[in-house]
Amino acid sequence: MWDVIRIAFVLELCLLILAITTSEGAKTKLKNIKKLSKEVKEIKEVDICDLQKLEAPFFCYCNGVGVKNVTDTNCLIFDKFEEVNPLWNHFESQIFTEKLTFKVRLPNGNLTYIPTQVLKQLKHVHILIIEYAKIHKLQENVFSNYTAMNEISLMRNSITSLAEYAFNNMKNLIFINLDENQITEIRRLSFVNLPSLKKLMINKNNITTIYAQAFSYLNTLQELELNGNQISVITRDMFNGLRSLQKLDLRNNLVHMIGEESFMEMPELQELQLDQNMIEYISQKALAGMRNLKVLKLSENKLAALDPDFLSQAPGVNFLDLRDNLLKTMTFDNVKPIVTNLYNNISYFYLNGNKLICDCKLQWIWGLRNETRNIKLRENLEELTCFLESKNASVKSVKDAERNSALAIARNPDEYMFDNLKEGNRGTNDYLDDATNYDDSYEDEEKEVQKSPTKMEIIDGKVGYMKELFQLKPEDLPCPEPSREDLMASEQPSSRHANAAVGSAGIFFFSSGKIHYVSQSVLALSFLVASRFFT
Repeated sequence: MWDVIRIAFVLELCLLILAITTSEGAKTKLKNIKKLSKEVKEIKEVDICDLQKLEAPFFCYCNGVGVKNVTDTNCLIFDKFEEVNPLWNHFESQIFTEKLTFKVRLPNGNLTYIPTQVLKQLKHVHILIIEYAKIHKLQENVFSNYTAMNEISLMRNSITSLAEYAFNNMKNLIFINLDENQITEIRRLSFVNLPSLKKLMINKNNITTIYAQAFSYLNTLQELELNGNQISVITRDMFNGLRSLQKLDLRNNLVHMIGEESFMEMPELQELQLDQNMIEYISQKALAGMRNLKVLKLSENKLAALDPDFLSQAPGVNFLDLRDNLLKTMTFDNVKPIVTNLYNNISYFYLNGNKLICDCKLQWIWGLRNETRNIKLRENLEELTCFLESKNASVKSVKDAERNSALAIARNPDEYMFDNLKEGNRGTNDYLDDATNYDDSYEDEEKEVQKSPTKMEIIDGKVGYMKELFQLKPEDLPCPEPSREDLMASEQPSSRHANAAVGSAGIFFFSSGKIHYVSQSVLALSFLVASRFFT
């Protein structure tokens, strides 16, 4: 009996121990599961702006603290960052990011693709900036259907080409910056369905070719910048579709000429920048249709002459920059369509740095100086210089003077330096006047127009002096034989100032090979007398 009871007790005890053991294991397992779940949850919610506990090839600093509490995320990439990497998933921790920046830090950092997986996570990104990556080619639809995106900046990413539909169907995109890449051409269909795009910058690339209708879908674009490329030819078809464009920047390219109706597809254009090209010729109808053009910049080109009517279809220009060309003259016909625009306070006209010839074709400049209310424009005109041919000095005498002066300096450099300092830093070229052999009659002639020592030069085989234009008297300027263009020059615009000086308003007429000037007041008196006589 007791044996049976003893056996039953042992069995019950074993069951109890087993139950207790099993219960403790279950608790342990449950505890481990909860701990693992917590760790998984913590891993899933890693703040991309706080990666101190993780080894990552990048570091992000943000404008806030805490998960889902940041609008500006700025990441520096220090090492190679593969496209398939679970770390990209952590960007979801800042799902409300509005400005996202990736900057590759060399020499070890590397990014060869656009991180589209992140852009798909972050639905609120308005501004995307990527710099110093090695992306090379923007693939088809790489930027597509990101409806919140307003600005994309991809400067300095070694991009060489843009695939068709690289930028596609982004209804709120306003600005694209592709500066300082290596893009060689702009093809059709790279920019499609961008109904809000206002500004496109592709400066400092290697663009040689822009295909016809390359921008044909950018009907809302207002600014296009192509500065610092290798564009040599401009055609009307290149700008097809840019009906809203207001500013076109083509500075620092290789353009040689501007043909007829080159900008006809841009009727709203207000500013055209063509500085630092190699332009030698501008067609008479190059600016056809440019009724809204205000600013025309042509400095640092190779223009030697201008068609008399090249501004006739751009009558609204009030800022004209022709500095540092090869112009020998600028006639009144050249500026007649816009000259009254240059009278106001905001007008600008630059002609410095050309090879102007001192003759009567420049007489109209006195009128502009006296009429304009723009002090800076007036001061700029007063700095103009022109070449006045000498009647007696020969090319040989000038070359002999240059040689003798150089020999004298070479033989006695110390003495030259002493004399130079003593006489107020008188330069090398001033010795030309001392050594040039010309007779007294020319010296007397020069006294009337010379206020300071001038430099003798040789231009087109002619010997003369560079003079400040307003040191001369307009009536004393020599007149070449009148050409057809000269004979077509007629009236100077009416004066706006009752006290305008000589040359401010009136007409020019030709007689005996010279241009004669009649002021507005004399004209008025003549008409009055004539009207009374005939009545």
